[in-house]
Amino acid sequence: MLLLMLVLASAPPAAADPVDECRSTGLVTARVSTGVLLEHGKRTSTTVRSELRVEVPAAWAFARDLLLSEESPEYIRAMSCLTRPQGGQHRRWSEWRDAPPLVTAEKDGGVTVVDRAHTWVNVYDTVQAGLWSVRADGDRWTISLSPPPSLAGARWTEIKVDPGAPGAETASPTPDGGAGATALLWHPSSSGKAPPAGKGKPKAGVQAPPPEPVPAVSVRLKPSWQRSWGSQSNRLAGLLIDRSGYVVSSTVTSALLLSGVALHRRRWGPPTARQDRTLRNLAQWAVASTFLGLLIDGGAVLQQYGERRGGILWQDDLALRNYGFALAFVAVLLTVARPTRRVWAALACLTVPPLLVTLVPGSFDLRSEALVGASGLALAAETTASVCLFALCSLTFAAAAWRLATDGGLLPGSRRFPSSHRVLRLRVAGPAVLAWTILVSVFFTLTEERAWRRASWLSDRTVPVYGRDHWNDFIWEALHSVPRAQDWLSSYLWLLTAVALLAVLRAWRSATAVSPLEEPADRLLFVTLFGVAVILPGGYVAGFSTISVLWQLLGMLALYGFVAPFTGRSALAQPLEGSGRPLAAVADAAGRATLLQKSRSYREIHAELRRLDQGLFGDTPPKRSDLERHLSDLHDWPASPPLSGGTERLPAKISVVDAALALGPRDTWWANGSRCARLSLIPAVPASFLMIWVWQIRGEGWASSLSDHFGVPGLLLSFAGWTATWTGAAFVLGALWRRLPGQRGAAKALPVTFAFALPAAVDGLVMHFTDESTAGLAIAVSAMLFVLTVTGISMDFDTFRTERRYWQSRMGLLLSVYQMRYYSLQFAYLVAQIVAMISIWQFLADPNTAPDPKG
Repeated sequence: MLLLMLVLASAPPAAADPVDECRSTGLVTARVSTGVLLEHGKRTSTTVRSELRVEVPAAWAFARDLLLSEESPEYIRAMSCLTRPQGGQHRRWSEWRDAPPLVTAEKDGGVTVVDRAHTWVNVYDTVQAGLWSVRADGDRWTISLSPPPSLAGARWTEIKVDPGAPGAETASPTPDGGAGATALLWHPSSSGKAPPAGKGKPKAGVQAPPPEPVPAVSVRLKPSWQRSWGSQSNRLAGLLIDRSGYVVSSTVTSALLLSGVALHRRRWGPPTARQDRTLRNLAQWAVASTFLGLLIDGGAVLQQYGERRGGILWQDDLALRNYGFALAFVAVLLTVARPTRRVWAALACLTVPPLLVTLVPGSFDLRSEALVGASGLALAAETTASVCLFALCSLTFAAAAWRLATDGGLLPGSRRFPSSHRVLRLRVAGPAVLAWTILVSVFFTLTEERAWRRASWLSDRTVPVYGRDHWNDFIWEALHSVPRAQDWLSSYLWLLTAVALLAVLRAWRSATAVSPLEEPADRLLFVTLFGVAVILPGGYVAGFSTISVLWQLLGMLALYGFVAPFTGRSALAQPLEGSGRPLAAVADAAGRATLLQKSRSYREIHAELRRLDQGLFGDTPPKRSDLERHLSDLHDWPASPPLSGGTERLPAKISVVDAALALGPRDTWWANGSRCARLSLIPAVPASFLMIWVWQIRGEGWASSLSDHFGVPGLLLSFAGWTATWTGAAFVLGALWRRLPGQRGAAKALPVTFAFALPAAVDGLVMHFTDESTAGLAIAVSAMLFVLTVTGISMDFDTFRTERRYWQSRMGLLLSVYQMRYYSLQFAYLVAQIVAMISIWQFLADPNTAPDPKG
C-alpha cells in the first residue's frame, strides 16, 4: 500500500483543461458563413478578399460587447474570439481593411457581424485575410481555412472559395457544389445547403440538428506565371533580378553621358571656363550616379541576403550597415556638390548623431539583446540619428543640384553681385531642409502609428507586452527608415542628371546651329535628356525592372526617328525661289522685326480681301489687284538688308506669317527651348495634379499612399517630378522648333508627343501581355498632348507678343495669327469633346496599386 501511494504521489498531475476564455458554448447556435476570392487580372499582385458573416446569438456572454466602441477592451476580446483562430496579441501586418467589421443588432437580442478583409499575394510567404491564408510556393499556391476555436461548434452554413481563373487544381475535402466559373462551395450544416439569409434560424420549440464539424478546407491552384513572378519579389533571386535592372539602367545612362563628354572634348577650339566646368561636372556625375546605384541596390540585396540566412548581418549593430550605406551615399553626392564652408559645417553637425549611434550603440541601449525592453534613450537616439541622416541626404541632394545648375549658368545671377554666381546660402537652405525634414518625420510617425494600430487592432492593450512591443516597433521602423528614405530619394536622381545635361547643352550651344540635332555631341546629350527626363519608366515585367533600360533607349530613338527624317518638311527647310538655299540658311535675328511687320501687313491685307469679298466696304472699295500686288511684294526676301546675290523670294508654300512662326519667339534654339519650358508651366500644373490623382490618389492609390511611410510627402516630390517631365518635353519642343514640320504650334507638338507615346504604347503591350492595368499610360499620353498643344499655341502667340497692345484680348490676336473663324473654333471644340470622352473612359479603369507589406 505504501509503495502504491508513493507511485501515485510521484505521478505527474493530470493536465488541466484549457480555460475557455471565449465561452464557446454560447456560440453553438451561431450561424457562420465565410468566403474568399482571388482577383488576378489587371494587377501586378493578386488581391485576396475575404468575408466572414457570424449571426451571434443573444445567449453568448460577449454578444453585447460587440456593440461597444472599437477601442474598448470588451469589444477587442469579443471580436478576437470571432475572427482570430489563435490566442496572443494578434499582430497581422499583411491584413488590410477598408473599414471596421460591420456590427448590427438584431431584434431577438443577437448580433450580426460582417468582417471583410483583403491582402495581396506579393511575397514568397503566407499572407492572411480574415480566416483565410494563402501560401505562395512558387508556381503553386494553397488557400486554407483557419476557423477560430470558439466557432468550431457553430453551424457553418456555407464556405465559398473562388480561386479565380483558371480554377482550382485540387480541393480538400470534396466540395458540395460550385458557383459561377471557378467558385467552390461547402455546406457543413446538416441541412445540406445554405439557408437564405435571415431565414435560417430554427423555430422555437424545434430541436436543431447537431452541427457538422468545420471542414479543414484547403484548395490548391496554379496561378499564371505573371502572378507567380509577382509573388516572388522578396526572394533573393527575385531581388537580384529586379535590382539588376536599376544597375544596368544607371550604367547605360552613365556610359551615354561619358560618351557625350568625350564628343564635346573633341570639338574644335579650346573650351571656355564654364564649358570646362560643365563637362567636368557631367563626367563626375556620370561616375557618381553609377556608384550611387551600386550602393542603393547593393544595400538592398545585402539586407535580403542577411535575412535569408536566418538573421541580419551585423546583428548586434544593425545601424552599422544602414548608416554606413547612407553616409557613403552622402559622401558620393558631396564629390559633386562641393558646398561652401558653412554648408560643410552644417553637414558635419548632422553627421555626429548617426556616427555616435553607429560607433557606440551600447551607450544608447541599441544592442540586439536590449531590444527586448528598449528604453526611452534608445528611441530618442535612434530617431535623432535617423532624422539627422535624412536631413543630411536632403541637404546634400540640394547642394549637388545647386552646383550643377550654377556652374552651367541655369540660375539667374546674384542681385548684389551681378558678375558672380548665386551661392547656396545656409540661411536659406537650412530652414528649407529643416521644414522638409519635419514634414517627412511627422507623416512618417503618423503612418507608423496607423500601421501599428492596423496590425494590432485586436491586441490586448492592457498587458505590459503591448506597450513594449509598440515601443520596439517604433525603434525598429526608425532604424529601417534610413535605407527606405535613401531608396525613396534616389528615385529622383534623374533630376540631377537632367540638370547636368542642361548645363552642358547651355554652355556648349552654338549661336549658328538651327537645332541641337546638328552637332553630334549635342545630339547625343539632347536625346539622352529626352530619355531621362521625359520618357515614362517602363519595362516592369510582372514587377521586375530587368529590361527597363530598353524603354529609355527606345524613347531616345523615337525622338530622333520622329524628327530627323521629317526636318526637310519644316518651313525653314524650304528653298528660296532663286538661289534654292533653304530658308534656315538666311534667316537671322536681324530680320525678325521686319519680318514681324510684314506678317502684320500680310494679315491686314487678307482681312481687307475678306471684307471685299463680303461687300463690307463703302463707296470706294480698294482694288483687288492692288491688294494682291502688295501681298506679292511681302514675299520678297530678305527681311534684313539684301544679300549679295540680289533679292530673293519666300517659297511659294511659305507665307511671311509661316516664316515668322517657324523662327519662334527667340533667336536661338536654346532660347526657344527655355521660353517654351517657361510657357509650359501653366498647363503643367493641372496635368501634374491629374497624374497624381490617377496613380496615387484614385481608387486603391490613396490607401497605398497613406500606408507608405513616405507616401504623403511623396506627393510633393511626385508633383515636382511630373512638372519636370512636362517642362522637359516642352524644352525639347522649343529646341527643335525650327526643325519640326508643321506651320502651327499645335502641329509641331505632334512629333514630340509621338516620341513620348511610342515607349508608352510598347509598355502598354507588355502590360497587356502580363495582364496588368494600362489605364494610367493612356491618360499620361493625353496629358502630354494637352500640355504640348497648349504650349505650342502659346509659343505662336509669344512670337507676335509685340502686337498685344493693339488687341482687346489675347484670343483676338491668336485668331488673327491663325486666320481662324467660327467654323474652325466649332470644329476644334468638337475634337476636344471627343478627346475628353475617350480620356474619361480610360480614366474610369482601375489603377494598378497595392501597398507593400510591412517588412
